[in-house]
Amino acid sequence: MELNYKEMGKRIKLERKKLNLTQEKLAEKVEVAPSYISEIERGTSICSLAVLVKIATELNLNFDYLIVGVNDSNVEGKFKKLLNEIPEENHKLFIDLCDNIASVLSENK
Repeated sequence: MELNYKEMGKRIKLERKKLNLTQEKLAEKVEVAPSYISEIERGTSICSLAVLVKIATELNLNFDYLIVGVNDSNVEGKFKKLLNEIPEENHKLFIDLCDNIASVLSENK
């Protein structure tokens, strides 16, 4: 899977703004330069896992949402979009595959 840094940056910016944080304040909290936060939000800089964890913590973001944009409130829409992108005759196969994957992953808990 390839990360989409521009989309990840958009999610960071959106959450930062929801919390009424400036780039400068977020940068201070995660101990980086404000210009670095700007680069991350624009998707022009690839930051370390440590910085991503700090950002996620400060913004109270679920890591799944931060990285791939999936959370409890939008997961249904993501699956519907995927389902609509494949031919209708393959819908049952897609759902069966998802069921099987979920079953295997739940066994590994």
